[in-house]
Amino acid sequence: MDNTGVYISALQESLQKKLEVLDSLLKLTNEQRKILSEQDPDMDRFSSIIDEKDKLLETMEILDRGFESLFAKIGTTIKDNKYQYQQQITEMQNLIRSITDTGLQIEGQEHRNKTAFQNYLTGARREIREYSTNHQMANAYYQNMANQHQSWQSYFVDQKK
Repeated sequence: MDNTGVYISALQESLQKKLEVLDSLLKLTNEQRKILSEQDPDMDRFSSIIDEKDKLLETMEILDRGFESLFAKIGTTIKDNKYQYQQQITEMQNLIRSITDTGLQIEGQEHRNKTAFQNYLTGARREIREYSTNHQMANAYYQNMANQHQSWQSYFVDQKK
């Protein structure tokens, strides 16, 4: 007998690891949702979560390439002997369903997070605009008040006697 059983176990292990990575991604995406729902979001933590998610996505790409490479080697053997490997095939199909479901949950939450982040940015831009406008108005007021004093007037003497 060849190493097909070992290869199938490696495929199953790869799918299991991918599901674990997706579960971690879902948890991080939900944590981002919580951050964005706060009154004063911790954008440093939000940014660090993005970095964590990038690392997980790199891991997932490695797992995908490994799975595809291994499946290319034994895919026809599995198809030709599907009754012999029925239990393993069923387990892999279940893992693939779980992976798909988790991926859809992540996609939906990412979409909601994107909307929440855009709302946060809109509010932050509004605050910056308001601050800038208030700052300009204050500067104009102080400039105007400074220009009210004439050189012939004394700062210390009341001119309305």
